[in-house]
Amino acid sequence: MRNYRGAGPWPAAASQAAIWISCALLIALLCAPYACVRRQTTGIFIDPAFGPLVPPDTKYMAGVRLDKIRETPLYKRLNGRFGLDSRLDLFSERTGLDPRKDLWQVLVASNGTDTLFLARGRFSTGEMEPKLGSLGNTRTRYKDYTLIGTPETSIVFVNAGVAAAGTQTELRRLIDNRGQWLQIPPSLAAKLKTMPVDDQIWAVSDSSFPSAPLTGPDTTGMKSMVSNLLGYVKAGVAGVHVDHGIDFKANIECISDEDSRRVRDALKGGIGLARLNTRDEQQQMLKVYDTVKVTQSGANVDVEAQVAPDLVDPLLNMIPALKNAAPQSGI
Repeated sequence: MRNYRGAGPWPAAASQAAIWISCALLIALLCAPYACVRRQTTGIFIDPAFGPLVPPDTKYMAGVRLDKIRETPLYKRLNGRFGLDSRLDLFSERTGLDPRKDLWQVLVASNGTDTLFLARGRFSTGEMEPKLGSLGNTRTRYKDYTLIGTPETSIVFVNAGVAAAGTQTELRRLIDNRGQWLQIPPSLAAKLKTMPVDDQIWAVSDSSFPSAPLTGPDTTGMKSMVSNLLGYVKAGVAGVHVDHGIDFKANIECISDEDSRRVRDALKGGIGLARLNTRDEQQQMLKVYDTVKVTQSGANVDVEAQVAPDLVDPLLNMIPALKNAAPQSGI
């Protein structure tokens, strides 16, 4: 088993950073698969081009190895089921960027307030700038760079094959500090070194998430419980490996031993509640819940789940937007 002890944990989502980190993990479920035997070599690979672009005040990071996900057997399986190619064709037509071959790695970095998205792949400024009509025709020149888009959402090509997206304020900050930011913050880099090298989706944090109300109705009380639990979390790591199934492991570092017991009990209670609410047509989900293991030692809570290939479909069917989904023109 993988051991993230001492790496600090991965707090759940309750801010803009948390939402995007959760999206990164969800991509794992939508785009890939599982291996029965895994190499335990540690050290998440970060493209060297990203190091000088990560702000030094970054507290939360998440990454997706798109190049590795595309190599997995289940990607082809999901493509046939959900029409991924058709959807990606539409994306390519609108942006001129084909994620199936042009993108290799995506990284999200946030300080809890501002979020920066970095992409590495096979594209160049000259090729891409004329094709980004979907972001609008507004181009703002700043120093030696062109910001494409609105003040709220823009993209800039930093080098050939490297793009950054975010607010124009954040992109200007990035440009202003080119040559001064040299590497990923050491505390986050240390956590990445503890994680299996073959995790294609990962997230790390060296800080608790700022408290923020979870939007929407809370008929079950679950959102209130999650908001309370966030206050017990100090830091964390999480990783997903996909091949034919899904292998997930996370370590949550809490403020105290008592807080970690609260988090452990709440997670186990949530799993128990999910089991009780499993409908007759979803009985296979009981096997999925059985794979989730929650343990506590001192101030740390470990969560792991190994979803075998035959349980991936029931898991995906729990997502209403994907169940019986079919690509449509214009999406």
